[in-house]
Amino acid sequence: MNTRRKFLQSATSLALGASLPATAADVRIKTSSITDGEQTRRVSLSGLWQFHLDSDKVGQTNGWYQQNQPADAWQDVIVPHTWQVGQESAEYFGTAWYRRRLEVPRDWRDQTVRIEFEGVSHSASVWLDGSEVGKHLRKGYTAFEFDITHLLHPGDDNLLAVMVNSDFDSRMLPRGRSSDWTHDGGIYRPVTLMITPRVYIERVDVDAVPDLANGFANVDISVVIRNSSDREFKGRLSVHAIKEDTGLTVPEGSDGTSVDIAPGAQITRSLPTFKIEKPKLWHFDAPNLYSLTVGLGGAAVGHEFTTTFGIRSIEAKDGSFWLNGERLGLMGVERMAGSNPNYGMAEPASWIEHDHGDLKNLNCVFTRVHWPQDKRVLDYCDRHGIFIQTEEQPGGPIPSRT
Repeated sequence: MNTRRKFLQSATSLALGASLPATAADVRIKTSSITDGEQTRRVSLSGLWQFHLDSDKVGQTNGWYQQNQPADAWQDVIVPHTWQVGQESAEYFGTAWYRRRLEVPRDWRDQTVRIEFEGVSHSASVWLDGSEVGKHLRKGYTAFEFDITHLLHPGDDNLLAVMVNSDFDSRMLPRGRSSDWTHDGGIYRPVTLMITPRVYIERVDVDAVPDLANGFANVDISVVIRNSSDREFKGRLSVHAIKEDTGLTVPEGSDGTSVDIAPGAQITRSLPTFKIEKPKLWHFDAPNLYSLTVGLGGAAVGHEFTTTFGIRSIEAKDGSFWLNGERLGLMGVERMAGSNPNYGMAEPASWIEHDHGDLKNLNCVFTRVHWPQDKRVLDYCDRHGIFIQTEEQPGGPIPSRT
């Protein structure tokens, strides 16, 4: 096991309350730009939760996910959280519970509400108001989400409960109890509510390939759309991209692509390839990025999805690494998350920035890791010019980053 356990300091417990903590609503709303639609509203559920170890595995039998459960035996913690930073629970691998209340505005009644967990190790079972929402088993390094619209009660308190299991399992990696990274149990990455119209863009994938000889780049876009309503949807997709540091649109917005989605269906649409003339290429010395917005418009709905992408050419030839046609020597180190005994795997943004800032100060432009990484790690690397090589978690995608 990882030797950092020897250096753990006692965790300071917050005062126990008689009731569950209130919602910490960090709402970030972006203005619409091309469809008179709204961006996904994101409400952070990071912050104060209640926590209880379950070494005897009695929580589910005793209904710890139900309303009106006594709170005096529960401990207040801050999520993202891992119990491995507590001295008494540093070597505990097993089951534990988290819960908190949600206050849901009435104007969400006609919206779709999803909850996203960016990382729970190793397995999670989720309940809302006593009803099971879903499970995410043996994939502790991949994000997952559930649609909880049908279980929410606008205007009332809603009890969210998560049972976490950090036991080792022969059906997941590592196969055995020994590896060269930490296996901290808990909700160790951020949790977020995502509020959208009933018909919404779920994901946008961008593939930007430069033509170095002719000075342009082709951009291919794939859009995943879900209709969570009970009516057929007919509308159009439109797209535009801007250079982030200038705000200039490149190119002009598209005329649109028609879409027709049955009730309850999910579809994937590829948009016509568009060309960017004289693109600003991504390079570790100049990490140029573009912001791309896809808009979905219809008679009664409008939704927009914004993502970022870089344009670069990567080749391995003649025994060398080539970036944008330039032969390079890569300097880098491997960075292992979870090494700070105060945070474990539940690293705050400040510590992620601290470590990767050190990499840049050491003139490192490359890093590798053993598992799919925190979104905040990938975003830092994109924006500050660091190549990152990640490994796939079985059952989860490989993050595709610059």
